[in-house]
Amino acid sequence: MNWSKPRALSLQAYGKTGFCSMLDRVNMSLLFPDRMPTGIHTLIEELTMNKQTYLDYIKAAVLEGRKHYDESIAQWRQSYRPDQFLGMYIPPGNLMIQAQTEGFLYHVTGEEEYGKQAREMLLAIESFKDIVPESLRNRHPEYEKGVTSFDPMFQGTHYIQGYLFLKDSQLLTREDKEQIEDSIRSSVQAVMHYPEWGAHNRSMLRAFTVALAITALGDTAETREWAKMRDYLAQESIGGWSIEDAELYLPLWLGSCMMVADHTGKEAAYYAKPQTKFYFDYITHAISPYGQLPDFGDAHYNSFWYLWLVCLEKGAAKYQCGHMKYAAGLIWQYAMSHQEGAPSVYLASYFTNAYLWADDDLEPVKPDWQSELLLEDLIGKKVAFRDGWEEDSTYLLLNYRDEGEYAHIAREYLRRTIQAPAEKAHHGHADENSIVFLARKQNILLHDGGYREAAPNGKYRADIYHNRLVFREGERAEGSTLYDFIHDDGTYKRVSTEKLHFQTFKELDYSRTRLTDPHIGIIWDRAITYLKQEGVFVVVDWTKSLGSKQLSTANLWHPGAVLEAGDAWHVGQVQHICRQPGDTHPLINAKELALLIEFPGSSRPQGSETIRRCYGDSEMVYELDSAYVQVGTMNAFVTVLTPFAADDSVSGVKDRVKITRLAEEKDSLSLRYEAGGTVFHLAYKLDLDLGVIAGTKDFPKYAWEQSRLDYGAIQTDADFAYIHMAPSVPRRYGFVNGCGIQFGDTLLFRTPQMSSYQFHSSAFRTADHKWRAWDGDFNQ
Repeated sequence: MNWSKPRALSLQAYGKTGFCSMLDRVNMSLLFPDRMPTGIHTLIEELTMNKQTYLDYIKAAVLEGRKHYDESIAQWRQSYRPDQFLGMYIPPGNLMIQAQTEGFLYHVTGEEEYGKQAREMLLAIESFKDIVPESLRNRHPEYEKGVTSFDPMFQGTHYIQGYLFLKDSQLLTREDKEQIEDSIRSSVQAVMHYPEWGAHNRSMLRAFTVALAITALGDTAETREWAKMRDYLAQESIGGWSIEDAELYLPLWLGSCMMVADHTGKEAAYYAKPQTKFYFDYITHAISPYGQLPDFGDAHYNSFWYLWLVCLEKGAAKYQCGHMKYAAGLIWQYAMSHQEGAPSVYLASYFTNAYLWADDDLEPVKPDWQSELLLEDLIGKKVAFRDGWEEDSTYLLLNYRDEGEYAHIAREYLRRTIQAPAEKAHHGHADENSIVFLARKQNILLHDGGYREAAPNGKYRADIYHNRLVFREGERAEGSTLYDFIHDDGTYKRVSTEKLHFQTFKELDYSRTRLTDPHIGIIWDRAITYLKQEGVFVVVDWTKSLGSKQLSTANLWHPGAVLEAGDAWHVGQVQHICRQPGDTHPLINAKELALLIEFPGSSRPQGSETIRRCYGDSEMVYELDSAYVQVGTMNAFVTVLTPFAADDSVSGVKDRVKITRLAEEKDSLSLRYEAGGTVFHLAYKLDLDLGVIAGTKDFPKYAWEQSRLDYGAIQTDADFAYIHMAPSVPRRYGFVNGCGIQFGDTLLFRTPQMSSYQFHSSAFRTADHKWRAWDGDFNQ
């Protein structure tokens, strides 16, 4: 192990952010009275993790936790308020965590000092209930048989794991075990009063606690009743799809599923399920090339990296997957290289399972995949654009995930049980078709909007806090801000989404995703073209109205701060990222790069406004269109995102993209990119019904001569086509879903014709056929 000075970032934020957000950020001192002390100076140079690395950290963290134990208990007593966290009693959070880690070290090393410490804390849990006033005891049916000894979701799993490490030792007397098991019973009692169900984290955390409780108490008539509850809670999750679309909550759900499978003897069946492996592959493919977890849905900056790390250690071992092992190491390296402060017993509590699950014999394998779907278009519904897996590689994440057509009853149960109208049930945002993350050379250029300032509602879940189009009826009043006009109560309105295209070519990658909003009455397609060598993203948004109304469409971007601006362009830079409400030491982002945001050819009202986003002040860049629309009215927006060196003049990178043709009906568009001798001609069929032959019974419904459209330099019937010209390389073309492509007067490609039997006439006809995609070289 190499000890060196890491980059400055407070461990306090890493240790608390994810966990406390789930508890609605109610009184951190209740949950982590050990204060997550600052002072770790560990930087792992090797990417490969091993058990000894985890063990060394856990030992150091346990000693650090002991130093602050008494002080943290005193702070808990001083700060306790009976009405916090919905009025439910929660004992000092460090108690369970210290018990788990001390018990783990006793289990691994056999040193009795660790076991004695764990015993003391396991027994101490009952000594804090005297702080609960009688009025609180009387108003909660959950306390009918006594005050719950600890929170069953977020504390029970730590407490019971600590007990299981000691249960069969000589350190516990029969009386000790009886007291500890009574404490566990009281926690299960709370689960029986409020067993949230469905395939989500809170259901599985309860199932996790109950599963551990059954293991701890053994097979009795009482635990057999618990087992029924455990199995009902886990029924939709074990081997199923999560209903959550949130980077923070998915690992809680996944890790709990893993533990329930372990404690019910169902691991073999669980890991054999394709749904199970999906989530391990999902995060392995989703991380940035330098190890950061992009935040989407309810999440904070790099939230719960340690839980994803633990899950990946287990997944790598179970599936013998070197890519998962590499991803675990990458996550560890990035997160730990940003820490300063003493080892955290909170982190150590999760590293206990990383130690138990890690396979030191498995070699990590660096991924070689580039832009791709994550991982498909029904559950994942994300597109990752990337140009490699080096530390300075470019990475952009598009999220187009809707709620999905599954788990209807569980979602309705949640909607009718908890007060969270802004969330896309469950823990999701109105971020469909949003670019939630963009980074290059470890400079974060765009990021998601955060979670919420306070319970119950999730302010930052609303559409306006995401890099996307936002639709409102009516128009902005003269003199009012755009934010005041588009800001509403934030209630989530369900939409549906689907992938139309995703295609990679040598020179560029292309995606097109569709959102259908029945509430506002709009179809919105977002097409992203990534010019790989140039590092430029061209975003084309197209809308089609499904009704008649006065409609305002805002093209929103959130680059943090605006450094300078001009006619149809803004230069943004994310200078810091707050990781939680009240964060007084936000992450200081790298400032080597800035992001140029351009609206080429636009004469619409544009500007920027300072709003509160991601727990601090942030600039919202916008382009606004307001018009009366009828059924079938179409519109188009073009945005160009260009990362560039912040010290360079913007004049050297702007105005590279020009609109060369936009049809009056806004149903087709052509663009030209030019810089340094490189030229791209880009052709977009915006209305995909263009060129479809109507008024005849013949099939197919397209033909080269009748279906091709004129884009100026390009003629094609394809949904998307491009021409690439650059010095010293062959000229190239490519298209998606077309019969052919012509550049100027030269036909570059046309699909071979086919014979097509016509059932209505009992005859054959010669017809053209569209190919899914094609590309090639040409000389001209």
